[in-house]
Amino acid sequence: MNLHRFLAFTVLACWIGLTAVIVGTALQWSAASAMSEVKVQRAMNAQKEASASMASSALRNLSAAPEDQNAVATLQRSNDRAVAKAEAASEAMGDALNFEVAERRQFWWELGVWGCLTLLASALLAERRDVDERASSHR
Repeated sequence: MNLHRFLAFTVLACWIGLTAVIVGTALQWSAASAMSEVKVQRAMNAQKEASASMASSALRNLSAAPEDQNAVATLQRSNDRAVAKAEAASEAMGDALNFEVAERRQFWWELGVWGCLTLLASALLAERRDVDERASSHR
């Protein structure tokens, strides 16, 4: 009897603790989702900037006179910075999306364990109630 009671309350305590963990993971997943949306938008903006920078430098390179080589070099450095910024933003976007996927998987695993604990706790507590009812009716 005491072992059954111990198991029931241990499972119930684990269920309560896991409920808090699931809520925390859900909040982290939500934050990761919001962060990935921001990173995707930044990456798209950086890629647009890099594309616009390349297009304008290509047009200027065709019409550049030999005396404008300094301006062309400055434009090339600006273009290189825009490309590097776009690459960094794309990497950050990929990391954010991977983190969101990891948080989602963790949430679903935790929810599955939580569901199993719910069923186990309800079965243990229902069985305990039946035993208590039988014991009180025999008195």
